[in-house]
Amino acid sequence: MLSALVGLVVIAVVGFVVLTVLLAVFGMVFGLAFGLLGLAITLAVKILPLVLVGWLVVKLVQRGERGSRPRIPASDRRWLDS
Repeated sequence: MLSALVGLVVIAVVGFVVLTVLLAVFGMVFGLAFGLLGLAITLAVKILPLVLVGWLVVKLVQRGERGSRPRIPASDRRWLDS
């Protein structure tokens, strides 16, 4: 009777350890998955609009610079080419 009781206690302890390890692995997998999902949402909602606005500002500045460049007169161009 005592050996059966010790056997059941050992099986219960081993089962508890296995269950704890399995739950820890599942928790780690879900934590990593939701962590990556949170990172993706942060990138899409907070950082991507800032990058888009910055890119648009750079393009507008480049467009403005193209129109305001001083043109070299033909006589100066001939002098530079010679």
